[in-house]
Amino acid sequence: MSSDNIPLGPLMIGLSSPTTKPKTLETIEMTTKRFSIGYALLLKKQKSFIQDSLVNLAKSRGIDLVKIDTEKPLVDQGPFDFVLHKLYGEEWRKQLQDYLILNPNAIVVDFPEAIERLHNRILMLDVVSEIEKLDNDLRDDETASLGIPKQVVVYVPEKLSINETASFGEGLNLKFPVIAKLLVADGSAKSHKMLLVFSNEGFEKLKSPTVVQEFVNHGGVIFKVYVVFRISLLVMNFFVL
Repeated sequence: MSSDNIPLGPLMIGLSSPTTKPKTLETIEMTTKRFSIGYALLLKKQKSFIQDSLVNLAKSRGIDLVKIDTEKPLVDQGPFDFVLHKLYGEEWRKQLQDYLILNPNAIVVDFPEAIERLHNRILMLDVVSEIEKLDNDLRDDETASLGIPKQVVVYVPEKLSINETASFGEGLNLKFPVIAKLLVADGSAKSHKMLLVFSNEGFEKLKSPTVVQEFVNHGGVIFKVYVVFRISLLVMNFFVL
């Protein structure tokens, strides 16, 4: 799994269930046994992620990628060594829990409780503040910085004016333009949309709850970090507003 685009990156992988000890690749013995990965993804994500090259490479490494039929109970499918998913909702959460009861050695990537904070655009950035404290102690280059944009959650956007934002937080001091996006990032198409607001009139078009965020000119570059156990990969994307 900004993560405005949540998953499949950045992802934190390795949870089987909230009550079991996380597994790592080192704990899985390399034998002649083939491993089965069941995946449950939205159609758009399937097309971009499950490519023939990936399927063939996995097969050559002893791994079978199997599409999970979301129209059937998960417990009736498999068995899978891994369940890779990007679905949400209480019904799906319960299916995962039931599957782990019957298959306690299976690994779910990721368990819903592990990625819940990523559904809230305020909570997902709390970890950056924690990293910032550590970074201040370890930083070698005094000119380097790490932080998050100024932001506030607005529940009645149409009544908001930029001159009133100071009342939402001490020293907020937001100035136009600002970025507005829905508070909940649930993987849906609408949750990925964002607006650049240039005046108070623009707030009238927003839906609540909305995150109003300071616009930081980053040259149209987004850095994404994909993490799989101890392996990390940095990808740089360019985009134009």
